[in-house]
Amino acid sequence: MLARKEYPRVYIETAQDSFDAQLEQIEKAELAPALQRNALRNLALSLEMHFVHRQRGLEPKHGALTELRSVAELLLHDVKAPVAIDYLRQLASESFDELYEVFAV
Repeated sequence: MLARKEYPRVYIETAQDSFDAQLEQIEKAELAPALQRNALRNLALSLEMHFVHRQRGLEPKHGALTELRSVAELLLHDVKAPVAIDYLRQLASESFDELYEVFAV
C-alpha cells in the first residue's frame, strides 16, 4: 500500500472513540496484571496499525506519531515490554492531536 498523506477526519474520530472506549473498559475492569499488560500492549499496537501507512515525512520529527511507531516496534519484538496506562493515554492523546493537525481532511 502506498504511503498516505491524509485520512478522513471521521476515520480518525472513529479510531479515537474506539481507543478511548477500550482504554476506559481496561481501566474499569479488575484484570490480573498479566492480562492488563497484554490488553494495553494490544491497544497500543492497534492504534499504530490504524495509521501505519501514514507518510513519515509529514510527521513531526520528534512528535508523538514517531514515538508511537517506535513503541509499536518495541512491543512487536519484546513480548515482556510493559505499557503504563497513563503513558498510553498521554501518547494516544498527543498522537491523535498530530493526526488531526497533519493528516485529517
